[in-house]
Amino acid sequence: MAGKLTSIFFFLIVFSCLSADDDPFAILDEIDDTPTSQPIQATFKTTRLILGHTVETLPKRSLDFRVAHRFDDILGDQGGLSNFYGFDRVTDIRIGFEYGITDNLMVGIGRTKGSAQITKNFEGFVKYRILKQMNDNSMPFTVTAMLSSSISTRAPSLVEYSEAAFQKFAHRLSYTSQLIIGRKFGDVMSLQLLPTVIHRNFVRFEDENTLFALGAGARINITRRTAIIIDYFYPFSEYRRENEEFKNPLGIGIEFETGGHVFHLNFSNSKGILESDFIPYTTSSWLDGEFRLGFNISRVFGFGY
Repeated sequence: MAGKLTSIFFFLIVFSCLSADDDPFAILDEIDDTPTSQPIQATFKTTRLILGHTVETLPKRSLDFRVAHRFDDILGDQGGLSNFYGFDRVTDIRIGFEYGITDNLMVGIGRTKGSAQITKNFEGFVKYRILKQMNDNSMPFTVTAMLSSSISTRAPSLVEYSEAAFQKFAHRLSYTSQLIIGRKFGDVMSLQLLPTVIHRNFVRFEDENTLFALGAGARINITRRTAIIIDYFYPFSEYRRENEEFKNPLGIGIEFETGGHVFHLNFSNSKGILESDFIPYTTSSWLDGEFRLGFNISRVFGFGY
């Protein structure tokens, strides 16, 4: 009898814990079936920093209208009050349209005014994200490949350093190959490295047609919508080591995100905008005041699925 009373008492306790409003299987609903491994989002806020590309690609069916602008030197021989600290002249402008074919594949075209020896280009590129950084570190980096080609439309008479320029159409072509390796560190900072190969069909007689360089970039958050951005490129070039006129390109700026726009206000010692321009042909020195104000504007339009 005591055993039966104990069983009934135990049953009543269990039953009271499961009121009519309780679901005995509710605990199963509380189990998070979301995969623990998720890709990291927004390593960078846009597909470019100041000078170079980033690991980011455009979302599928998104169109990015971009404008990049460089004024002339703030100080130095070309700057100062007589040139209104660089605002009286423009060294380069790029207007481009870029499109996301998939979330990992994008293409772009652009036109640059140019200011260096053989610029004034039509340019096109393709960019593919190979790997994505995962939140559980199963993949610690994002890796993106970028291939571009440019065609100079500058008249041979305007090429600064050689009468032999552009005697063949092939002289006008330049190519850039780049592997971009980036990582986001929490919500504070993102870093990337950019091994780069540039091939120019026409160069000075002493210069290398194929040039290797290593770039580095960083984005450091200030607030949710503002950040400090930096990028730098080091060309591995014996010709440039022996010629003091050449400098390594360095850009420093501030990024503002405003809805569909991303705006970069920056300073750099590079007059050019394309990799085949600013990596081989930067001759301005930060230490001599030969840096310039510039800006990049990105406006993304989404067309749905």
